[in-house]
Amino acid sequence: MTALDDLLARAEITDVLCRYAHAIDRGDRALARTCYHADATDDHGRFSGTVDELFAFFESYGATLASTYHFLGVPTIALAGDRAEVETYCLYRREFKDPGAEAVFQGLRYFDVFERRTSRWLIARRTVILDWEHAAPPGPATPSPASWKRGARGEADPAASLTRALAAG
Repeated sequence: MTALDDLLARAEITDVLCRYAHAIDRGDRALARTCYHADATDDHGRFSGTVDELFAFFESYGATLASTYHFLGVPTIALAGDRAEVETYCLYRREFKDPGAEAVFQGLRYFDVFERRTSRWLIARRTVILDWEHAAPPGPATPSPASWKRGARGEADPAASLTRALAAG
């Protein structure tokens, strides 16, 4: 692998990781699905199985969530030909639709095996590692004013045009 090939592989892998986080947080599971090979497996803690089973789980579990937020660290990538082991630190927050349910804040690591098939790097196997979790703190005593643009899922999000551009490829 040349130095240029190495850089291109790292950039494509990083792009897949960012696209996944963006798609999940914007509620676009079809876009998130494009980050995996068709025969991928995923151990997401509360679910483990094929990627198709994972997205069926996301469909039902996601219906209980008001929002999610992924903040990714820089991935550590060990390339070996058409395979790469990748570890990415993630701060993750989820808030439920049920107003009585407490939000959760977690420190996670994604441990992924990426494979390049038909010239595309995608996730072949994912393991989510939970390092710590806390109940999310209560809302601020003085909330931000309504003039702030607020994140949302789907077309209501101020950055929805980015999601459409990512889906268009």
